[in-house]
Amino acid sequence: QAAQTCCLAPDRSVHFFVAAMIAGCARQTLSQAVRRGVIAPCYAPLLSQQRWLHQSSPRFNVACTPGVPVMFTTIYDKPGYDDYLELEWDEMPRDEFGVPAHIPPELSTTIRHTYYIPPQYFPFLKKLGDDTPELKPWMDKLMNGEMTFDDYEEMFYQFAKPLKIHRPLIPMPYRTAEEMKKSPELLWEGAWLSFRQRVLGDYTSRHYFRDFIGGMGVGVFLAWVYTQAHRQYRIDMKLFYLEAPEHKINWVTPRGDL
Repeated sequence: QAAQTCCLAPDRSVHFFVAAMIAGCARQTLSQAVRRGVIAPCYAPLLSQQRWLHQSSPRFNVACTPGVPVMFTTIYDKPGYDDYLELEWDEMPRDEFGVPAHIPPELSTTIRHTYYIPPQYFPFLKKLGDDTPELKPWMDKLMNGEMTFDDYEEMFYQFAKPLKIHRPLIPMPYRTAEEMKKSPELLWEGAWLSFRQRVLGDYTSRHYFRDFIGGMGVGVFLAWVYTQAHRQYRIDMKLFYLEAPEHKINWVTPRGDL
């Protein structure tokens, strides 16, 4: 789905611009601190997003108020899509982990998404790990809040076993002699229901088609009445100005030959 974007309103552009300048200065200061070793390099993805204020962002759409600074711009994967025209502001695109898509991948991929288990389940998980030594590493990860989705997939496919299907326990389709005698009756009931559906479809089609034709006819008739009334009004006004020059309003001075 196409990513959403934001365009500054004229009455808030000053506030956004000041905020962008403060954020840009903060990022530059933090980047210098990382180079000098004051801040750990693990925060580098946070500092890689630079916002340059001395040049405009590239724009790929024109459905925006001219003269308003565009702080965010997007590229769409669907041809002909433009969120300024689609106005889909009620949906926030997210990735497979629920992180909003407007957060850049350099930052969103550094988040470790782990499973959370309430503490009241810890005794059961500990007993499960003690009873099954193969599961103990996974149970410890789950209790410590370190189990990710990849760990869960590895655990699931490592301990998964093929499903055993006991086919003799599956009942075979069977009908008694009395039920076999009712086959023509059931076929007749099916044909009757099919006939009723066809009749209902024909009636509905004719009903709505008749309403459409009638509504269009009434509309054309009313439009013709309005057109004739307007035409007659124009004729009356022309005769009035030609035959009654003394009653003309904001008109030219009579030459005497009318």
